[in-house]
Amino acid sequence: MVGSGWDPELYEDDVAEQEVLEELRTVKERVEYILRKYPEARNSDFYLIVLYIRKFEKKLSKYIKYIPYEVIRGYDGLFESIRRARQYIQNTEGKYLPTDPEVLKKRRIKEQAIRKVVNRL
Repeated sequence: MVGSGWDPELYEDDVAEQEVLEELRTVKERVEYILRKYPEARNSDFYLIVLYIRKFEKKLSKYIKYIPYEVIRGYDGLFESIRRARQYIQNTEGKYLPTDPEVLKKRRIKEQAIRKVVNRL
């Protein structure tokens, strides 16, 4: 099928990879696989997360198209910046607290534990 764009060797690689992916059970095993196979993911947690979702979370992966690393690396710090901004608004300003009481409870417990550790230093 010359010129069709379909390469049987690439298909075989996909089938072989799928067999390997099915054997990986823990998050650690899966992350290690991604870090080994996709060296760019070693430099970007954002890219690592996207690859993890694409490879292992089938329900979520259908919503994430392939994004080349060259594009993603420009947004590497975005998620962390968003998380930090949310944390600052909620913790420092006391605004827009979680609406789920369990989330609020867990965050307060974690905050208290961190304060205890910091006070010991």
